[in-house]
Amino acid sequence: MKTTKPLPSETFCVLPFMHVATNAAGSFRVCCNSNPNTNQIKDPETDKPYKIYKHEVEDVWNSPTYTKIRQQFIDGEKPEMCVRCFREEDAGIRSPRAGFNEKWWTDDVKVDTEIPVDVRYVDLRLGNLCNLKCRMCNPWASSMWIKDWNAVIPTAKLDPPVELTGETLAFMNVMTEWPDYKQTGLNFQNIAHTVEEIYLTGGEPTLAISQYKLLDYCIEHDLASNIKLKYNTNLTNIPQKMIDYWSHFKRVQLNCSIDAVGARDRYIRYPSSWKKVVEVFDKLRTIDSVDIQIHCTIQALNVVALPELLDFAESRGLTGDQVYLNILNHPRSMNIQLLPKELKQLAQDNLEQYKHWPKVEDVIKYMWTEDLHAEHWKEFVDYNLKMDELQRGKLLDACPEFEGYIDATL
Repeated sequence: MKTTKPLPSETFCVLPFMHVATNAAGSFRVCCNSNPNTNQIKDPETDKPYKIYKHEVEDVWNSPTYTKIRQQFIDGEKPEMCVRCFREEDAGIRSPRAGFNEKWWTDDVKVDTEIPVDVRYVDLRLGNLCNLKCRMCNPWASSMWIKDWNAVIPTAKLDPPVELTGETLAFMNVMTEWPDYKQTGLNFQNIAHTVEEIYLTGGEPTLAISQYKLLDYCIEHDLASNIKLKYNTNLTNIPQKMIDYWSHFKRVQLNCSIDAVGARDRYIRYPSSWKKVVEVFDKLRTIDSVDIQIHCTIQALNVVALPELLDFAESRGLTGDQVYLNILNHPRSMNIQLLPKELKQLAQDNLEQYKHWPKVEDVIKYMWTEDLHAEHWKEFVDYNLKMDELQRGKLLDACPEFEGYIDATL
């Protein structure tokens, strides 16, 4: 039910009024685009995050964090945790906030600091179970990172900059288990009857068998036909059982995480197989109820070669609205703003013929908005060379544009 009703303020974001989100640790947070260091919804008595597997949605929905951010948006303020969207808008880039408002702002969204629970959009990160160790990731989002995380911590200001020891290391096991906890299921059941879209990611959500309990509930209570499912997936594991489940739902959108083509993609998303990715991608394109998108994380390792990925998308019949370019902010040691000016210019030159693709111009604008080279270039080099050592990779084989820049740093 679209509306012409104006937004309550220029800084307004609709999500805190109709949306529930968790991170991979099961903590409630404002949204996936907000600052991960400040976006968790905390219990005022303990100052610890509310957990979907411990607390009830009703207790979280009108908690002080939620009511404060709603008031800020109503009053036209810019909440500190939402700095990413406002930073992108200041750079002339269309932010996720703008997209969410366009999609979810309707006449019947209740706007006040305290409102009845009425969740339309659910974002569940189903733990950190994953089979890839992407270079821009961390053990809180991928279990594959647990073994090597402490080895790379000294090389760069990673996000989060926390070693895995004691309780933190033990909690990694909980992160693969909490989606199966009883309270997680009860919370989902309590909000499912108003939900229009469920966004499942991880980790790698196709590995999370806990999702089938949630999907079963939707099917058994005649909710599925009114719900759109959305996944982020690395395309390495799409079981037939999951495809069979999808037939019960209104639509399924697959956001396929592909950051480059060929050896560069494997280098970034180790140990992904490009041959396997293409095979699964082409298979899923034949399913009528499934909408395919490519979601590419724009970072220092792939921006120069982005045209190759856009050519691949075009060869598969994808158009601009089916390719989403997600500009990486953190860790800063992988941000495109750290590139030497010569490589920034090379990336811009390579992209000149691709500006008809949405967000390509935004990528170029963002790249030049700030110069992080002096502060983060050495971290980028040290981090990736350490990763090469751990993964038997070679940066210059996968990303030859860095020839001559790496040796000068050492």
